[in-house]
Amino acid sequence: MAVLEVRIGKLCPRRVSLSRFQDFEITLKEVVGGKRLSASKMNKLTEIAMKSLEDDTKLVAILYRTHNSLPSSAKVSSLYAFDALARAARSSVTKRVATGDANSEKGTAATFLLKIEGVLDGLFRDMVSLGNTEAKDKTKKVLDIWVKSNTFPPAVLTRLRDILSDVRKGAYQNQNMWPLSISSICVILAIFAGVPASNEMRVSTETPFGLPFR
Repeated sequence: MAVLEVRIGKLCPRRVSLSRFQDFEITLKEVVGGKRLSASKMNKLTEIAMKSLEDDTKLVAILYRTHNSLPSSAKVSSLYAFDALARAARSSVTKRVATGDANSEKGTAATFLLKIEGVLDGLFRDMVSLGNTEAKDKTKKVLDIWVKSNTFPPAVLTRLRDILSDVRKGAYQNQNMWPLSISSICVILAIFAGVPASNEMRVSTETPFGLPFR
């Protein structure tokens, strides 16, 4: 077993105040936990996120960790939360003609999108693994929206479409062999830690093959 041990502060140097994200996490759980999707709550979630983009890693970690903790019946709403925040960030990037640098010390709408990209494969694999035709159809509709609005780069969208089309062929089963970007690793470490990244915190995790960087 290869052991990955890093100081999170070196990869993800931004500090996070937990209190800034309490409202975000509470609102997210209200969005995904409701019997029906609430437009007002989704708008509130989006507003909170757009005001907290400087700590993009923590936002994405909360989104992904929450998604993985949900029952199958709530995961479509979680997917819609990813969709709403991603499109809001893309709109901001387009208006400001901004570009993202995953190594920047302060998050932006552009870097937030990069961090979301780092968990999309896992998100889509989870949606199709539900074995629910409705969930898969809604996931495909979200992807179609992203394609039309250029929410993510073409290469990312093509990969996601392959996941949807090839899931029955047994593709993408060996997750440990996929290359991970630095932005992906930041999010993964924050998810494993369950607490904000800081220069003092260390995280160790094991994978059968190690984590290939790109």
